[in-house]
Amino acid sequence: MTVQERQKTVIDFCQAWDNLDVEAVLGYMSEDAVYHNMPMEPLVGQEQIRGFLTGFLGAASFCRFQILTTVADDQRVVTERLDSFTLGDNTLSELPVLGIFEFNAEGKINNWREYFDLKTWVDKGGPAIA
Repeated sequence: MTVQERQKTVIDFCQAWDNLDVEAVLGYMSEDAVYHNMPMEPLVGQEQIRGFLTGFLGAASFCRFQILTTVADDQRVVTERLDSFTLGDNTLSELPVLGIFEFNAEGKINNWREYFDLKTWVDKGGPAIA
């Protein structure tokens, strides 16, 4: 898989979030993927990740991952993004997020880490994260 193919995979992955499509999101990830949203405990494997995505995207009526920058090498893609969500009556606009995506030999995302400021999340109207 080339660097450009990895970048395209991440762009398509983010589009699946924009479409609120849990199965499409999971289709870009390996069965043993790890998703670590840094304020929370890591989720390991598609079953745990599906549970989170179903709850989160199921509560969302809008999601947008606006990619500002991507940087990539032979193993990973890093995104600088502004993420926006509508969750129930709350709209969170332009939450700054840094995402790191690592790939397995088959070209699937097998390690995904997200970094954002929890105070900014709460200040923008996001629910408390335990």
